[in-house]
Amino acid sequence: MAFNQVTKRSLPLLQQLPVHQYHRVSALMTLRTLVTVTLAVLLMLPVTVATAGEKVEESGLSQALQWDVGGSLRLRYEWKQGFALGAPGVTDPQDYLLSQLRLHLKVHQSDLWTLFLEGQDARVNSAFLDNRVNDTRAPNIFADRFDLHQGYIEVARGNDFATHLRIGRQKFNLGAQRMVASLEWVNTARVWDGVRISQQLMPGRVLDLFSSQLVPVSPRQINSHTLTGNRMFDSHFYGTYLTDKMSIPDSQFELYTLLRRNSHVGDRVQTYGLRYAYKAAGWDVDTELMLQTGRFANLRHRAYAVHAGAGRMLQPKLHLGLAYNYGSGDSNPTDGTHGTFDNLYPLNHAYYGYMDLFSLQNIHNTESALKWTPTKKMTVRLAWEGFWLAHTGSDAWYNAGAGVVRNSTTATNAYVGSEIDVTVSTKLHNWPVNLLAGYSHFFAGGYMAQSGSSSDADFFFLQSKVIW
Repeated sequence: MAFNQVTKRSLPLLQQLPVHQYHRVSALMTLRTLVTVTLAVLLMLPVTVATAGEKVEESGLSQALQWDVGGSLRLRYEWKQGFALGAPGVTDPQDYLLSQLRLHLKVHQSDLWTLFLEGQDARVNSAFLDNRVNDTRAPNIFADRFDLHQGYIEVARGNDFATHLRIGRQKFNLGAQRMVASLEWVNTARVWDGVRISQQLMPGRVLDLFSSQLVPVSPRQINSHTLTGNRMFDSHFYGTYLTDKMSIPDSQFELYTLLRRNSHVGDRVQTYGLRYAYKAAGWDVDTELMLQTGRFANLRHRAYAVHAGAGRMLQPKLHLGLAYNYGSGDSNPTDGTHGTFDNLYPLNHAYYGYMDLFSLQNIHNTESALKWTPTKKMTVRLAWEGFWLAHTGSDAWYNAGAGVVRNSTTATNAYVGSEIDVTVSTKLHNWPVNLLAGYSHFFAGGYMAQSGSSSDADFFFLQSKVIW
């Protein structure tokens, strides 16, 4: 009761603060609340420490504490040419070296509870061409001096520990990750501060509920929820996600609702999604439908997206996959309705070309991919991607980060271009080392020639990752 009274008295005072101070104080209060809840949960748990081989019993629940300390080091060299797409006055080519160091501590007591802490140091350095990448802008995808990357407490309760509660800084990777992913390709990756409840309704059927906010990366400061001016980072994000692996044999069925809310820019985007995946007898099928309603920039929002894909094992080590993707665009920017699909927090890098030139917005995309696995530790992938804008004169071309690449009101040719990706991944024998290399080429299409400068582009990368 006293806590509620103090909170009610405090709210008017907080609301009188300037916007930037209000959100800083709110973030501190949220962090303090999370810490308080975490400590309370820990104090309620039956903690018993035992040495190896010692049998401990306490109402049949207590187990010995287990510790895990580990980490990873990832290095990646990237070389880009033509990414300005023919625009003058832009540094070209460009290259840089990315480094990502992660260290983690995991403490858990059987399946009862888990405490996970992970620090990350991400940096970008000039390479052979001595280019400079902006490593101070916030939010940033290249650099983050050592900071808390993940930090959460997870508690399991119920029969067979069917209910899991996770509080703190964590990652979300939902379904096929077309809408929500931690995006590990990016040097800093995504994490959210929030609460997630996972309830196993029955074996093979799980319901997830979460409330969160994406953490903006501030390269030289502690990451916090100060306003960034970026509508995605300044949004609150909620969702329910049902995963069903038991209703249909060899299949996975997913049903979800997602809400992104940002009152500062007038956004309240509601996504309703349905996904079905099947894999058996050498065939695989993956389909997903996403419908959106609500408000975007204080406009009525109506948008949708579709994915349909199928694959077949041609030989024991050779797989062919075909896919089509569509993200709606805005057919009339003056009619009071926003029709561009909101791609939320996706793994676009894996789906619409490794060059990250496209997202699931105002786009028709087709893909053909061959995957060859000559050994258990090596995979070779060859993919072709084609891209057409859904609306050429009324909406833009968007890149993987939802940024506008080009917006032309005069172009009539919808074909933007095509991309070829070649990647090779392997694991070193008896070593915890993964290697990944790739080359991509973008072929400019008719839309680029009609809308301004036009040029092909190239991308090469070489990556190594050591895990311990």
